[in-house]
Amino acid sequence: MSVEVPERAIEHHTVVMDEIGRVRLPRGGANMAAALRIGLGLLYLWAFFAQGFGIVYTNSETDANGSVSYGWHFDVDTDRGWISSGFEHSPTEGFIGGTHGPLAFIPQNLSTGIDDFGWMFAIGGLGFALTLGIFMGIAGWGGFALNLLIWFSSFPPSSNPVLDGEHMAFALSILLLMYLRAGNRFGLGRWWSAHTPVWLH
Repeated sequence: MSVEVPERAIEHHTVVMDEIGRVRLPRGGANMAAALRIGLGLLYLWAFFAQGFGIVYTNSETDANGSVSYGWHFDVDTDRGWISSGFEHSPTEGFIGGTHGPLAFIPQNLSTGIDDFGWMFAIGGLGFALTLGIFMGIAGWGGFALNLLIWFSSFPPSSNPVLDGEHMAFALSILLLMYLRAGNRFGLGRWWSAHTPVWLH
């Protein structure tokens, strides 16, 4: 026996994600989309600041007696930061040296300076865009392209014959968040759309 749910009850538990009402999600789904967006944004932001300023983090330290302590352990080595080293240290050199896939020719044929700038600009831009919920169209397609480039620059992957789990998940998640208008939930997406040209959305 089917039970008819009143329209008002459906609307009460639904979040309109876009400006014209085409994208609607259950409230829990909207909240999870926002949480995923912010979480991914903070991951990219951490990578930007760590690689930009040589911040080293580990969750364990071993003392002279061999005892391991767990916690948040930070150190700073400015010589290992792209920005803090005066752009002398390359954050991409190690990765590019090990590329072997069908798209490896793209980073391999660019100068180190362009590779480094492109990488840092990409992860910094994704970090700010996803965390704040702005530039979601650019972040969606840009993040998708970046992760596909990484995936197929080291193809076949080491842990699966075809699928690079991390970069597949990042590529599709970021693109999905763009289509879901996730920047409008717990983000600045609506304000951004109202105050910037369409090509910046």
